[in-house]
Amino acid sequence: MFEKITVDGHNTLISFGNFEVKIVPKIYGGFTLTKSIKDNPFKIIEIREIRLPLSEKEVLKEAKDLLKRKYESIDFNSYCTT
Repeated sequence: MFEKITVDGHNTLISFGNFEVKIVPKIYGGFTLTKSIKDNPFKIIEIREIRLPLSEKEVLKEAKDLLKRKYESIDFNSYCTT
């Protein structure tokens, strides 16, 4: 299980399977993590705001945890189809 990490300027994109998490730094410190369906950024699953000045290593760990989070009450097989 390996995640693909792509850096685009200040933004970082981590993808695994059908999902991706975009890490966007906030202007006054902190980060916004947005989990969505891969190649379909309008199918947002979860958004998380972190208002702490975390290190890059800590933010990547939080993004990977969000990326691999399981939602037992949702069937993503039908949700991931476009």
